[in-house]
Amino acid sequence: MTDIVDSRQIAPRYTTGGDAPARGRLLLLSWNFPPALTAGSLRWQKMARIAAERGWAFDVVTVDPAVHHQHDPQQLEQLAPGTRIFTVGTRELLMAKVEHAVWRATRMLRDRGRSPAPASGRTGAASAAVPAAPARPGSFASRDVRWIPREPRDLVRAWYAWQFTAQELAWARDAADLAVRLAAANRYEAVITSGPPHQTHEGGRRVSRATGLPHVVDMRDPWSLAERLLEPFASRVWLALAARAERRVVRNAALIVANTEAARRGLAGRYPERAERMITVMNGFDDAAPARVVTRRFTAVYAGTIYIDRDPSPLFRAAARVVRELSLSPDEFTLEFIGNVESFDGVSLESLAERAGVGAFVERRTSMPRHALAERLASAAMLVSLPQDSAMAIPSKVFEYMPYSAWLLALAERGSATELVLRETTADVVSPEDEEGLARILRQRVIEHRAGVVPSPAANVSCSRRAQTELLLDAFDRLQIGGRTAR
Repeated sequence: MTDIVDSRQIAPRYTTGGDAPARGRLLLLSWNFPPALTAGSLRWQKMARIAAERGWAFDVVTVDPAVHHQHDPQQLEQLAPGTRIFTVGTRELLMAKVEHAVWRATRMLRDRGRSPAPASGRTGAASAAVPAAPARPGSFASRDVRWIPREPRDLVRAWYAWQFTAQELAWARDAADLAVRLAAANRYEAVITSGPPHQTHEGGRRVSRATGLPHVVDMRDPWSLAERLLEPFASRVWLALAARAERRVVRNAALIVANTEAARRGLAGRYPERAERMITVMNGFDDAAPARVVTRRFTAVYAGTIYIDRDPSPLFRAAARVVRELSLSPDEFTLEFIGNVESFDGVSLESLAERAGVGAFVERRTSMPRHALAERLASAAMLVSLPQDSAMAIPSKVFEYMPYSAWLLALAERGSATELVLRETTADVVSPEDEEGLARILRQRVIEHRAGVVPSPAANVSCSRRAQTELLLDAFDRLQIGGRTAR
């Protein structure tokens, strides 16, 4: 990978070597893209390599890598040949600057009015009697969000919903401006946008309208149909702004891509007049997993992040039943959590485990490099996907687990996107509300593990990243993307 200066006036931040594309070049707008180490960046990093086999190359407009908490330049080495990356920075909006100034002034006035702290290290009785402020929930189900404010925090969320949307849109407009300039200097066959952030799609719509390029909208998660909103902007304002922007984007799009069939059905129900332009392209699994490492101890592993609705408590309670019934020791049975798994809803993982009676059976590990994680998953008897209340989404870990010779246990409701994709596989799918059923599955798998049974991977070919990407590329062919007639 080398940095070069583009002879056509606009210099890419990065470029990869390789032959010129035989078929054409596509313009991708995505906030998440390597070198960022985000889950969203992986989708098009992988799909672009498969598309390159059909002669497609990519110019990518993405955010400056410094914006991301984690980025790794080595990720650029995994990009498809001929990829050129152009970056657009972020800018603070005037309303955000004003807000920050107001908050700084408020804090200064508040601090001046406070009494000095006691000289002694002991806390007085009066201060000890002041109750701690209750912790806010990390998110809200969209169905529970109302227009009429019930408390002052509802108004704050409405403000942030507007501000966050405006901030996303500001970057999308800047990215679109650069993309239009690129389109004036290069021939592209289509503009593709990947979100969230979903206002990126509005940027793609602007590029399409300005250049005549067909617009491919890739929704990695639902937009206006989002089933859960993070607490800071859990407001009907966010949903209304999303619905308005989504409607404009969908009406202009040549192709709308949902990453689960449940999400596609939801979109088709909202926009039946565009349903024929909607397809499902799941994330899929990639390479074959490392060879299984057989261990005496039954280890069930969850790898990823515990957030929003990924409550491990049902798993802990079911495991406690199995531990008691089979008289298991920690040397025989362990629940291992890897990644950003310190707590759920403000309660530490260890506390949740202790409450359920399995504190001695739970181990927590920090995040590790992908190759080390792959080896760790290969030694697990079971791989676990924790519950979520977003029925239209499939946790990315479900696909990552599929190639491993381990029992795959998914806590998901029947009819959810996760249950549907696993219905024809060897995976165990059980409702998180069904503690008895969950305990029954754990008990059965522990007994089979003791007997030396080797589980089969839950993968099938149709769920591979390659098979899913081929669906997208076939849709390009049907819509004649490349001939500039898909409108």
